[in-house]
Amino acid sequence: MSKALSCFAFETLINKLNLDTHKISLSTYFDALNENQKSLPTSAPVFITWNKNDNLRGCIGTFSDFPLEKGVSKFSISSAMHDPRFPAIVKSEINHLSVSVTLLANFVEIHDQNDWSIGENGLRISLKYEGEHYSGTFLPSVAEEQEWDKEATLYHLLKKAEFPLAKSNVKLFYEKGLKEGWLRLTKYDGIKDHLDYDDFLKIRSELV
Repeated sequence: MSKALSCFAFETLINKLNLDTHKISLSTYFDALNENQKSLPTSAPVFITWNKNDNLRGCIGTFSDFPLEKGVSKFSISSAMHDPRFPAIVKSEINHLSVSVTLLANFVEIHDQNDWSIGENGLRISLKYEGEHYSGTFLPSVAEEQEWDKEATLYHLLKKAEFPLAKSNVKLFYEKGLKEGWLRLTKYDGIKDHLDYDDFLKIRSELV
């Protein structure tokens, strides 16, 4: 996966926070890191995740294809400033941040809630229940990072979708929903790069 995309996410954020008015282009980072931009898709679904001292600070993305430079630029700001779970990131936090860029691919709807692999697949849930619609997703790295088994992951996926359900009822709930068709579960793959602020500064210092 490309370190240039993670650098460009930080580049976009520091410009947004007015920490530097000179913006380095994505192509410049590809060249500086000797990475082949053509090895990546020209467009893809992308998610940007910010962490502060290893704790989640914001995560937003899209399941639609976006041109890479436009997608990383857009969602690096959205996830930093507009994740409704968190206040907007401010200048004083920048030294404590790290970023992950995840490109998604190979979406497959599954009909067995166990037909996916921890550490390899992300999950996306969509369900209609008693006139309400619920949806949520976990990127491929989440279950492994949280040390969840499959049942715990499926339970927390419902919680993220803000659907109220007791943990003891998870297995039967998924089985019933998938069988009757009012619950849809999709697995997908992702390629991810992670970069902390100090490493970003080292790379950037060679370019300015």
